[in-house]
Order: sequence, then structure tokens, then C-alpha cells
Amino acid sequence: MTRENLQQTKHWVENLQNQAKLNPDDKETAQALLVAQENVKIFSSQLSALEKKDFDKFAELNNQQNSALLKLIPQKDSDEYRSLVSNIKYYEAVKAVNGKMSATTNDTSESAFKVGYSAVAWLSSTAIFVLITVLIADAVSSEIESSQIRFYQLIGGRKFKHLLLKLGVPILSVLSVTFISFFCQYLIKGAMNSFGTWRYPYLMANGTIQPIWQVSLKAVLVFAVALIFIGSLGQLLALIFKKSLVVIGLIVVCLTGFLTLAQEEWFQLIKKFLPFEYLGYGQIINDAKILPNNALIIGLIYLVSLSLLFIVTSGYLYQHYHYRKVGRS
Repeated sequence: MTRENLQQTKHWVENLQNQAKLNPDDKETAQALLVAQENVKIFSSQLSALEKKDFDKFAELNNQQNSALLKLIPQKDSDEYRSLVSNIKYYEAVKAVNGKMSATTNDTSESAFKVGYSAVAWLSSTAIFVLITVLIADAVSSEIESSQIRFYQLIGGRKFKHLLLKLGVPILSVLSVTFISFFCQYLIKGAMNSFGTWRYPYLMANGTIQPIWQVSLKAVLVFAVALIFIGSLGQLLALIFKKSLVVIGLIVVCLTGFLTLAQEEWFQLIKKFLPFEYLGYGQIINDAKILPNNALIIGLIYLVSLSLLFIVTSGYLYQHYHYRKVGRS
């Protein structure tokens, strides 16, 4: 991209030089020519810095260019102006924590940032929610399908805490494996490059800047609540349909169907009312423009409320489940 910018700017300089020869008294053309020539120097220096992998120099030059462009934009309420301001603030924030620069925003070789960034992406993935659905739905449905559920009445009844264990154990297992995986990734990347700082800035979609530890913590919190929501929903459906494959299929269809429709323009006004919109912090960040203010808090309250409703309903169905033999009512 830097090479393309350099070539385009060189062509722009040639065109402006030709215009200046035809109209030597045109001050606007002369001023534009000076700006274009300065951009050629900057792009050439940037390309040289990238070839040497000197990202600190590249970021410095890029920030100088953004600062110069900022002065040329008269409309301070335009998207271009706000974008440049955000990029300048991001550069200053990285410098403030002595972080390693990179060629783009929200990227660095530091282990802390890499792990935090991947946590936001991975913990918003549909695959992990499908996994927890399989674990929980199968745990309850298998009891019904194997007729094991009828024996609980003989050994003290089907207690509510037994249902909670079937919900909690898979969730804790997934969380434990997730944390161990990220911790190992942090150690490996840190040993290979540098551990970095957890205060490394993260540029949000709305232009605000947060330290990566804060973004990671929010991602983990949303992930934990989302697991409880998916788990409690799977448990409830298992008690209603009594077939693990049906439960898994229903939730997978809901998740994949939501992701498919989420790309449609007409669906943008609807999806903020659906709980699947708040299953991942990365999704909340990306859809910040269409979501209400305090979308994170609203989403957490929404998911927790539905989870409690599902758990209470599942507890009632579980304790009042009647095993029926074939041919008898």
C-alpha cells in the first residue's frame, strides 16, 4: 500500500508540475505541489523504514503525515477528520506506555497485546458456543434417552443442585481450558519476542482508546455470561425435546442463522433486540454504531435475565419430569 501511495503521489506531482508550467501564477497549484512533493519524501522514507522493519520510524512518519493532513481538512465534524484525530491519539498513547510500534493500528509483536487481541476474537467465536452446547445438551438429554433419569427418584429425587452441576461443570471446564490456552500462548510468545505491557492501547471502533487489559477483561466477562446463557438454553431445550441432536441442531441453526442474517442491511435494526448480538465483546465493538449507549451493560443484563429464566424453568421441568414407559400414559 505504501508503494502504491508513493507511485500515485509521484504521478500527482508530475500533473501539478505541468499545471504549474501552464499557470505559473496559480498559488493553489503551487501550494498543492509543495504538499505533494513533501508527501513523496514521507512515503519514500516510510517505504525504506518498512523494508528495514523499523516500525518506530514508520509510525513516526505516519503520524507526521496525519498531523499535516489534519490541518488541511476544514470540516472538523467529518469522518476523515475524526479518523485522523483517533490515529494521532493512538500513536501518542503507544508512545506513552513505551510500546512497540507496528505498521497498522491495533497490532504489535508484544505478547500481552497479541494474547488480549486474540482473546477478543476467539471468545466471540461461534465455535466455542457450539462446543458448550454439545457438552451441556448431551449431559441432560443422554439421561433421558438412556432412561437413567428415572432412577434418581429412588436415590433421593432429582434435586435442583444436580441440574446446576450439569450446567456448571462443562462451563468451568471450558473456561479452564480457555484460560490455560491463553496463558500458554502468552508465555510462548513472550519468550520468543517480548512480554510487553498490558497497558498497551487498543483503538475502539468509536475512536476511544482503552488499555488491552481492560478490553480483555470485558471480553472474558461477556464470554462467561454468554456460556451461561447458551448452557441454560441448551439445558432447557434438552428437557423439552429430550433429544440431544435436536437441541444441538436448534442452537447451531440459531447461531449460524443469526451470523448469516447479520450481514443483511434490513436486519441491522432488528439484531440489537436479539440476545445472540451480545454473545461476544468483539461483536459489540464492531456494531457499536447500531447499538445503544452502554451496550455492554445492557447486553450483560439481558443475557443474565434470560439465563435465570431458563435455569428456573429447567429446574421446574427437571424436578417434575415423569418417565413414561412405551404403551403407557
